[in-house]
Amino acid sequence: MQTIPDLFRRIYTTPACIAIIPSIAVIIDYSLTFFLAENTGMILQWEASPLVRFAVAHNSMALYLVAIVVFYYGAAYAVLHILRTTQYYRYGVALVLLVSLTHVLGGLSWQFKTAWYSNSIVVLSFLSVLIAICLFGYTFFRQVHSS
Repeated sequence: MQTIPDLFRRIYTTPACIAIIPSIAVIIDYSLTFFLAENTGMILQWEASPLVRFAVAHNSMALYLVAIVVFYYGAAYAVLHILRTTQYYRYGVALVLLVSLTHVLGGLSWQFKTAWYSNSIVVLSFLSVLIAICLFGYTFFRQVHSS
């Protein structure tokens, strides 16, 4: 039964595999949004993302979805590929997974429609940004002091 841990290890150490996760999460997020929202008027009124509201208002959601999926994959792959040989790779993977989780939970917010749930999604989003800034700052200052 060693094959399952080996499979997870191969997925974990392959940036291309991990980079697929946020793309899938975005598709799940917006699929849930359109499935659970009663109509596009609700999306225009309550959706947190101004880009999604703009895309819905201008009937360009399909184009936006393709663009955001490609962007998320490219950004995640680039960051993880750069970090792959460093000790920070695991933090990059954790950050990618946190962003993915935030998207899926954001799509589910249309099911729960409570303020505390929506606010917790916002907190997760800010936490993702804070972690990214802290890691960048730590890496930058460590590099400056070691030179």
